[in-house]
Amino acid sequence: MRLRELGRHIAAQGCDVYYLMDDGPFNASLVDVLGFSSVHLIRGFGRIGRLIARRSTLEKINPDVTHILNPQPSNTATTFGTNRFTVVDWDELLSARGMTWGMSTISRACESYGRRRSQLTVVSSRYMQHTFKARYGLDSLYLPYATYVEPFSPSPSPFAKPAVVYLGNFHHDGDFDILLEAWEILGTNHDVPDLHMIGGGERLGSVKRFVESSGMTNVRVHGYLPWPDVWAHLENANFLIFPIRDTVGNRMRCPAKVFAYMQAQRPIITNPVGEVAEALGANAIYVDPTPNAFAAAVRKLSKARLQGVNYDLSRFRWSSRAQELLDAVHERIDSRD
Repeated sequence: MRLRELGRHIAAQGCDVYYLMDDGPFNASLVDVLGFSSVHLIRGFGRIGRLIARRSTLEKINPDVTHILNPQPSNTATTFGTNRFTVVDWDELLSARGMTWGMSTISRACESYGRRRSQLTVVSSRYMQHTFKARYGLDSLYLPYATYVEPFSPSPSPFAKPAVVYLGNFHHDGDFDILLEAWEILGTNHDVPDLHMIGGGERLGSVKRFVESSGMTNVRVHGYLPWPDVWAHLENANFLIFPIRDTVGNRMRCPAKVFAYMQAQRPIITNPVGEVAEALGANAIYVDPTPNAFAAAVRKLSKARLQGVNYDLSRFRWSSRAQELLDAVHERIDSRD
């Protein structure tokens, strides 16, 4: 999403935009989505073959600016030894996630290269900006996420009773377990709203099995849904919910779902961690990141007469983000001349 939306609005400024992506079903499906650009699907035999193909393609395009998202082996190896103006963009610090020792070591090495290699460092969180400055003396452009849901017509409610919606991914380091435990505490009496969980990930199957085996009849685990259906759930929910523990990894990242929640204009129960608090300010209902605290907030909110929330979305536009990026690139390039 980040590179798609930045690319879309940079192209709208009259720049030629190119994407280099390894070939595969998902990346191939993005060709039409990225119709404002030139997409190069990289093919090659094995990792070395794809690396050679990526470097060769980059050489043929010969861009004025190369933009890397989250330095990792494939993109750092592609730019290693080149002297083009390079933007290194961080929407999270991958080494801060719960990786194996080997993967974490590789990520840290790539991140070190990215910090040294970049002519312009871009970060999506204040915490990362402050950390890079304190640890490495590195100045960076703070460029958080923005609203991204395409406007849909108002949708009829998909709910038969009061509902709470969680939108997110079911990964090994996710915080969705807080909600499952909260709904266990709440029980299944008629006053408890249904919890609708939308998203995918490697733990989706185990979450579905847990809900079924626990007899949690007021929890619905939908998996992925088409965006019109996701939007119908968000805008018709009584309120939206998002647990996020206060960890270094969570402070570093900028959860995109926050901006979809804001677009839905519904009350939000969450935790004041990192970019969540930066974006929502005083407009959210903040609780401790525990099942008991979330259960108590759900009970309280379920009895309240809820109104829509007018979040200030004018500060969160991808067009503004793209302009800030272009201005910073031009400033750095001009300073080198």
